[in-house]
Amino acid sequence: MALLNGFGKEEYPNNDSYEGAFKRGARHGSGTYYHFDGSRYEGQFEEGMMEGTGKYFNSENEVYEGEWHNSQRHGHGQFTYHDGTIYDGKWQADLRHGQGLMRYADGSVFSGNWANDRRHGQGQMTFADGGQYQGSWAEDQRHGYGSLKLQNASTYDGEFNNDIPEGKGTLYDADERSQYAGEFKAGLRSGEGKCEYLKNNDKFVGQWLMGARAQGLMFCADGQVEKVGFLNDKLIRREKLPLEQQERLKAEANGETYVAPAAPVPEPVAAPEPEPVAVAALSPAAAEEERRASKASADSKGQPRSGSKQSQTPSRADAGSKAGATGPPEAVPA
Repeated sequence: MALLNGFGKEEYPNNDSYEGAFKRGARHGSGTYYHFDGSRYEGQFEEGMMEGTGKYFNSENEVYEGEWHNSQRHGHGQFTYHDGTIYDGKWQADLRHGQGLMRYADGSVFSGNWANDRRHGQGQMTFADGGQYQGSWAEDQRHGYGSLKLQNASTYDGEFNNDIPEGKGTLYDADERSQYAGEFKAGLRSGEGKCEYLKNNDKFVGQWLMGARAQGLMFCADGQVEKVGFLNDKLIRREKLPLEQQERLKAEANGETYVAPAAPVPEPVAAPEPEPVAVAALSPAAAEEERRASKASADSKGQPRSGSKQSQTPSRADAGSKAGATGPPEAVPA
């Protein structure tokens, strides 16, 4: 039997058929391959394999249009799914692999990297409700670091594990009007964390359990710092701390080094003035006796002491003798 060359038509035992170009008996060039289940391929062939560019219609009303290699989708192509979802991007060995854009039937859109038919690597997802996620993916789930913005304007930036927030991250809760930074578990605030409440400017720092505060410190808007405890996020204990401890905690919370205030220097105290000594008043008799004693003491001081020179003041007799030696004798009264 002669080998087909050029345009021809061939039917196969499994009820498939081909119509198109042949080369030495093999499908080669442009043609259409019909499957028995109603699906078909329209495009290029090379040595009997789908190769180059072509369009494939399957039995589920899905369509692929793009590049082929060894009868597999390979290179760039667009696949339209039966529900209206459209993938436009890279393929490898019949799987989505590389950069691609997926428009889902519900209006969601993913743009990013694919690996082995799954979202894997960096990518951005816009959800049907308006929420957005941008970050790392692994095995078709959000995994690693990413940023999530919800429809109500709440935002989460941090670590994901198996499609949910877990690890360290920050959360702005638009409904609660709070800003949280700390640990997450199973998508909830759990572990060590701090939360600032924008309604009243209070700040809680401490332990969280499954989305609720457990115990820690409350930095109040009025400057007070309290030690608090919660049960099911309801305040059950509060303790006011010493002032110096409050100041230290506030400095540490702001990333500052606390310096204790210096002890005040005491002011010098003036020595008290001596009080006047009260002198008891003397009786008249005692006063007179004291006066006489003072006079007697003065008179005794005026007398010449024994063995001392006589007083330089001449007596009346000396004065008279001295006068007689120089003047006439004094008349003697009869």
